Amino acid sequence: MNVKKTNYGIVIIVIYVDDLIVRGYSDINISDLKKLLKQKFEMKDLGKLHYFLGIEVIQSPNGIWLLQRQYALNKLSEYGMTSCKSISIPLEQNVKLSADEGDLVEDTTMYKHIVGSLIHMTNTRPYLSFMVGMVN
Repeated sequence: MNVKKTNYGIVIIVIYVDDLIVRGYSDINISDLKKLLKQKFEMKDLGKLHYFLGIEVIQSPNGIWLLQRQYALNKLSEYGMTSCKSISIPLEQNVKLSADEGDLVEDTTMYKHIVGSLIHMTNTRPYLSFMVGMVN
């Protein structure tokens, strides 16, 4: 993320591969910056941001909400866990995990995918960070 004061006011630019998010305090400044960028680069303006990297973005006068509800539902479905019951505390306190205990998993691919999905979900659900760190 790059925050810079320019002739276009304070502008925030987020770039990921071929996606670009431009945010600022003035619609006029944002519009002027987009015109400048279109002169230099081939690009399309997709309007207001709704999704970015699996994160749903809801903008309101009260602020911006970042959600991953659909991403989480898709992952639960992908891993056959849609019928699982939720719990308020996903990990017992003072649990000590050990690599030497339990059955060895022959193919760790699915485990790695699940942990990767959980890591991505910590963007909007920081309370998962501790548990994900324990199993990563």
